Amino acid sequence: MQVHHWPGLFAVFFLAIVFLQSGFDKLFNFKKELAWVRQKFARNFLHGFISPIFIVLTFAEILSGIVATAGVIQLLFTNDSTLAIYGTAASCATVLMLIFGQRFTKDYSGAATLVPYFIVAILGLYFFV
Repeated sequence: MQVHHWPGLFAVFFLAIVFLQSGFDKLFNFKKELAWVRQKFARNFLHGFISPIFIVLTFAEILSGIVATAGVIQLLFTNDSTLAIYGTAASCATVLMLIFGQRFTKDYSGAATLVPYFIVAILGLYFFV
């Protein structure tokens, strides 16, 4: 095994862990997580669309995590970064969705906590491309 993309490998592995855990947490605690998100969006016009938005976000997190995990495996066994790039790009898009929601609800400190995840995702893309 000879990996030429160590920084990218660690970045995509980090993203795989983050999004699999977050996505499956939403999936397995769906009602509780959805209730929390509904409460956050209670005072704006998106409140009526929270269920479909939450489902899309949960799907995006799980998909990002699965593709990132496949990218880690592909990198380790073939040194091909194709799936790692896709997983990292999907993670960038997912973090942007999360940041949009946080900013939209005026939870600026919550949005700020997502910035390191976005930096890791962008750096992961930089290391691969």
